[in-house]
Amino acid sequence: MLYLFLTFVVLLLIVMGTRGLTLLFGLGINVISVLALLILIADGFNILITTGIIAMIILVVAIYMNVDNTKTASTAFKTSLLIMVVILLVTVPLEFWANAQGLAAENQDELESFSLAAGISYPQLAISIIVINSLGVISETSVAITSGLNEIVENKPTLTPTEIFNDGFSVGNKILNTQTNTLLFNFFSSTFPLFFVIHSLGYGVGEIVNDKLVVAEVLTTLICTIGVILTVPITSYLVYRGSKKVTAN
Repeated sequence: MLYLFLTFVVLLLIVMGTRGLTLLFGLGINVISVLALLILIADGFNILITTGIIAMIILVVAIYMNVDNTKTASTAFKTSLLIMVVILLVTVPLEFWANAQGLAAENQDELESFSLAAGISYPQLAISIIVINSLGVISETSVAITSGLNEIVENKPTLTPTEIFNDGFSVGNKILNTQTNTLLFNFFSSTFPLFFVIHSLGYGVGEIVNDKLVVAEVLTTLICTIGVILTVPITSYLVYRGSKKVTAN
């Protein structure tokens, strides 16, 4: 593990130079933030409020420390915050309705000797997991779209706000294809062991569809995908508004 991490650091510094140190510093802050989230939740702090605060810290570090253009970073940050709010509004009712939080029957052997009286809200914990899981792909998508769209605006200053908005969809659609595939592959890679267990236990289609662990993974993937899709129009609109203000001045 240590050798692999050192290899990662060396390759990062070779490829990115001194900027790799900034990336490593940002990664360190985000790791500490996630660990702090776990500790605070375990200590009884409100899960949703704590998650919101930590999520904002992660977004600030992930965006502002890795994007040189202040305008691009500001737009990407606003987009990510809006998407995070949308994800919360979508996730809260879905998690309580789906009842997919907590542990499933497949976990009973590993947890047989442990007490499950953790004293926390598993639905809120599931919401926290989805929000934190979505931050990386949302911030990455918003930065990519904003950077591409701002470059178009700089190279073609005569574009009308409507043309800028349409170009935002054009850029976003190309990025959306790769991000959707990334989420899909991540879903399958994380659920491979689970599907092997399900296959060995002889689950039917109905049991698979209603299995708590499967539903939890599907919900996470779908909600993250919805967030990525919404990034396209929101980012395009924010850049459109910015260009409209500049034109008006």
